[in-house]
Amino acid sequence: MAEFNSALRCLILVAATCAAFVSPPARAQSDTTIPPAVSGEPRWQAIASFYYSNSKQGYDGNGDRIDIADYRKLELYLLTEYRVSDDVTLVLTPSLREVSVEGPDNDSSGLGYTDVGARYRFAEGDGWSLAAQGTVRIPGDTRPDVLAQIGSTDAEYDARLRGIYGFASGSDSGFVDIQGAYRLRDGDPPNEFHLDVTAGYRPVETLLVMAQSFNTFSDGDGRGIFNRYRYHNAQLSAVYDVAPGLSLQAGWLGTLGGENALRERGAFGGVWISF
Repeated sequence: MAEFNSALRCLILVAATCAAFVSPPARAQSDTTIPPAVSGEPRWQAIASFYYSNSKQGYDGNGDRIDIADYRKLELYLLTEYRVSDDVTLVLTPSLREVSVEGPDNDSSGLGYTDVGARYRFAEGDGWSLAAQGTVRIPGDTRPDVLAQIGSTDAEYDARLRGIYGFASGSDSGFVDIQGAYRLRDGDPPNEFHLDVTAGYRPVETLLVMAQSFNTFSDGDGRGIFNRYRYHNAQLSAVYDVAPGLSLQAGWLGTLGGENALRERGAFGGVWISF
């Protein structure tokens, strides 16, 4: 298993590096993170998102709710994507975070994970596409002695497959985005399986309504304090196009269930820019 993990880490690093130098002939349709209302050729996309969540309860190993030390989290992400070609997209996502856990000297703030990777679209058809993505997640604050930083102090390597299907009905349009991933985690935490699903619908050209489900399953137990866990987060949001290439997002997030996990509730907002 250790040899497989090492090989997968190397594969992700090589894929993320080599994709920067690959530039197949361009075609008419781009593959952005969220399909735009109108097909176009934006090479850059940036989404600045602010998240606030808190958790006064969690889930035990049987999935039952339990009271826990109050947990509060503020996060700022800057997702940036550059479309090298219609099939190759580079991804860079730095983040800032502030985490507070009830008790003395349990707070942490500063640089969070920075994701660096690349996505390659290897198949497409009438309204659908398939892509593979490799991402290296570089930790910011690496103080394992701070409770708020536990589990967030080591590098991670994410390999995922993504499928998108878009549709239109009259002036309305929508899409479904399904992603499956395996994430290698250095240190004591266990590796993870991820299943992420996004459904989007545009009742009018300037408004996108989205429902998202993010599901994480540990690959068994980790070492030390890290037991097997799972959690299922949901997000509901609306994105309004205020001008060409500029949109505003607002939404709600919450944890619907899990085992050995937080029960988070919160809200988020974002600014989308493409050009």
